[in-house]
Amino acid sequence: MKKIILTLAILAALTGCKSQQATLDEQRAKISWAAFCAARGYAHNDNTYQATNEYLDTWCGSVDEEAAFIAAGVEPY
Repeated sequence: MKKIILTLAILAALTGCKSQQATLDEQRAKISWAAFCAARGYAHNDNTYQATNEYLDTWCGSVDEEAAFIAAGVEPY
């Protein structure tokens, strides 16, 4: 019985950690896209090939993206 309770407690803790990480990743994605759009002059809902390609090629992982995370109070990757 103790093993079952311990196993369930560990599973609950792992599920909670994954949920928090998913929420943090979503928050980072929103901050990153919003900062990119503001910096490059795209509309926030612009999901054209050009905007998406530029975002992935030049923004993701850049110093500017890290600065946006820091300014928003979120730990960079």
